[in-house]
Amino acid sequence: MQRVQDMRGTFTAAPGVTITPLPFGGAVLVNGRTLALLECAEPDAALLAALVAAPANGPELPDEIAAPLDAAATRLVRDGWLVRAAEEGDMR
Repeated sequence: MQRVQDMRGTFTAAPGVTITPLPFGGAVLVNGRTLALLECAEPDAALLAALVAAPANGPELPDEIAAPLDAAATRLVRDGWLVRAAEEGDMR
């Protein structure tokens, strides 16, 4: 399992996926290709925000969140909502 700070910002929305934060703290992900919709309640939206946030942005996260963050990343990548962000110099 990766350290929490190393996981921040390492993911981005998959091609065709739009992430929309909601005013109450949740989020909605929509796949424009398949029209699939994923609603996230506030706790899951916070994990999602950490996964796609710029690593330097936001407060440090406690290491206790590593397991839920890793599980969320695995699930969202497996289901096609997120992909690993391109490394600097990565030509995809």
